Amino acid sequence: MLGKKIQKLRKEKNLTLSQLAEKTSISKSYLSQIERNIQSNPSIEILGKIAKILDVDIQTLLSQDTTKSDTNDNGKGNVKNWNIFINIALESGLINEKDLIELRNALQKGKK
Repeated sequence: MLGKKIQKLRKEKNLTLSQLAEKTSISKSYLSQIERNIQSNPSIEILGKIAKILDVDIQTLLSQDTTKSDTNDNGKGNVKNWNIFINIALESGLINEKDLIELRNALQKGKK
């Protein structure tokens, strides 16, 4: 799913695999493996580079919907996709449990 979404967005931007590789500094072979779903768990860093060039956010790449925006009526990001994003960030070591707790506490203070 992720690979097909990246491929679709890349083609919508009229980019070849070689051009995307050059712009992201990711090897063409690795990008090809992602698009063919051979590499199905790229790091957040890799997804961030791809998303930047394709002019979308990481959540858009991870969402099952093919539209550019995946928000509900109240303007908040789709909770299911945020959970995926957070889990990937945790698994990749980009954030840890302590960071997550600090973020939750900061968000709760902001609601008051």
